[in-house]
Amino acid sequence: MTQAGLVQFADALVFVHGPMALREAARHADLCERVGDHESADRWRRTMSLVRAKAEQKPVCIN
Repeated sequence: MTQAGLVQFADALVFVHGPMALREAARHADLCERVGDHESADRWRRTMSLVRAKAEQKPVCIN
């Protein structure tokens, strides 16, 4: 998946799961790691980083 695709996926994860998005991504990373799918686990960890970054952004109001 491209970086732009991961950003879009992270946005969708936050939209669907709200404040629980980081926990959801961590759960998937852990599950993938347990079954030996290290590539998918890495992708979920990158998604976690994007979700964290999104959570730290300040909302922008447009008048």
